[in-house]
Amino acid sequence: MAVYPEDIKKNIRIAKAIEEDLSEAKSYDVEAAYAKSRKRIEASARRYRLMSYLPRIAAVLLILLSLSTGVLSYLYVGRMREGGAIAYVEASSAPGVVSRVMLPDSSLVWLNAGSALRYPTRFDERERRVWLRGEGYFQVRSDKEHPFYVSLDNEVSVKAYGTQFNISAYEGDPSLEATLATGIVDVLLASSRVATLRPSEQAVYDKAEGRFSLKAVSVEEKTAWKDGRLVFRNAPIEEVFKRLERRYNVEIVLHEKIKADYKLRATFSSETITQIMEYLSMSVPMRWEAKRPELREDHTFGRQRIDVWLR
Repeated sequence: MAVYPEDIKKNIRIAKAIEEDLSEAKSYDVEAAYAKSRKRIEASARRYRLMSYLPRIAAVLLILLSLSTGVLSYLYVGRMREGGAIAYVEASSAPGVVSRVMLPDSSLVWLNAGSALRYPTRFDERERRVWLRGEGYFQVRSDKEHPFYVSLDNEVSVKAYGTQFNISAYEGDPSLEATLATGIVDVLLASSRVATLRPSEQAVYDKAEGRFSLKAVSVEEKTAWKDGRLVFRNAPIEEVFKRLERRYNVEIVLHEKIKADYKLRATFSSETITQIMEYLSMSVPMRWEAKRPELREDHTFGRQRIDVWLR
């Protein structure tokens, strides 16, 4: 049986009370001393029982506090609905970090590094619409009566009802990509459908030319980032460098224009950026050099820079 400090203190107090009463009993009536000692023991026992009930009392108070908070939250949301006002939240993922967001309808979104998602605190009665900057993997809860829209730049959007798909829409990239993992999605331009995707299909929107193209792709290669892996299947080295920059929050500077059509096939998970660059130097004729991050005036460090020279 475990002995607790409170029990030890209680027993010491009782022992001291008995000792004091026995000392008084030598000069006073024994029965009177016994009665006095018994009263002290009973009072100590009552205090001990009260202490044992305190956790229960605290638990009840906590439940009441939680209930009152829940009621206040419900009333606040109710007033928002009555007034027709909808609040919006923007979730973002820091450089080099993958984040997960749960939407009001319990749909899940994984945000890749340097990405942001804007969504309402509650969806309206007609549709479920969110706005994406960067890259996100969507696991949409099925709801045939309320379509799910992901709005992007250039009036491009993706429409779904309940499926899983990946969208890459970084501001600095020359194109937007929508890749379907399961189910069916529609790709829209200015509210007009331009393509319907099936699993393992990708729609690419060229920003400069303003046109779409469809192609078959490896879903694993396009979506493995959400599980902390980088998968390349005959990927151009420029794409490899771009994805490494986002994953490891580094800046890779290529000093010479690529003359040959280098393509790589590899999978990375827990490797450091140094280990990956060493592997690449064995697969591609190149030399690389990593510089230490520079200390800024605000006492923060900038991104690490990696210079690459092709041979």
